[in-house]
Amino acid sequence: MSASLGPKLSFSTIKSSEMIDYAALKKKLTSFQLEKMTFFFQKFFDCDKNGVLEKRDFVELNERLRKIAGWEKDSEDFHRLVDNSSVFLECLLDQVRSEHNAFCEGLEFRTWEEAMKPNKLQMDTIDLNGWLNMWAKLFDGAAGMDDFPIWVQLLPTILFAVQGGNKDGYITKENLKLFYASFARVEGADLDKLTEAGYNTMTSNGEYQLDLNNYKLLFANFLLGKTIYGPGKFVFGCFDNSDLQKPYQIIYEE
Repeated sequence: MSASLGPKLSFSTIKSSEMIDYAALKKKLTSFQLEKMTFFFQKFFDCDKNGVLEKRDFVELNERLRKIAGWEKDSEDFHRLVDNSSVFLECLLDQVRSEHNAFCEGLEFRTWEEAMKPNKLQMDTIDLNGWLNMWAKLFDGAAGMDDFPIWVQLLPTILFAVQGGNKDGYITKENLKLFYASFARVEGADLDKLTEAGYNTMTSNGEYQLDLNNYKLLFANFLLGKTIYGPGKFVFGCFDNSDLQKPYQIIYEE
């Protein structure tokens, strides 16, 4: 594996056939944020790879996370995961519906024929375009997890529990290594290097424990970080880690 130490989703791999206005999105999100949120959509949530998020994706995701965590299907932890995932999906769809309704403001000027056309919009799914635009809106003015809706704040809580954080009150280095191996599919020496880099970065070389409060801060950095220089990218360990082998590069904003 390359020096990046993890499987990296390239922004250039996004299908050009998708009806997404990247020029408009790049006014709100950096290329790195677009890469991360596209990864989040395609590699984490869209389990059946059909281009939309829907209920069956969350059923498969729950099972995937259950296996990583080592929970039994009848365990309290798994039932809590299923409940939290259900809340997240419903709130996610509510967000899409509300944004669609806002987009439709002014439709009183439609012709009678246009108003009578059947509405074919499916409000039980969300595509990549709606996903990216939703996050662009949520990121606006946000500085941390407390600035996001409660349903977004469920995400780090879910992942913390999956990685064994609830058992001891913090995620251990071995917990993190298992997650990288199971989720990011990193193996051998690359897994050891990624685990060391990720754990040391997220705990300030062991000075702090990776408890829930610190994990939430890291997850906020995963969401809001605009460049590769930030500890949040190690939440999943799948992004550009080339900064570990080369000096910090100054980024000049236009």
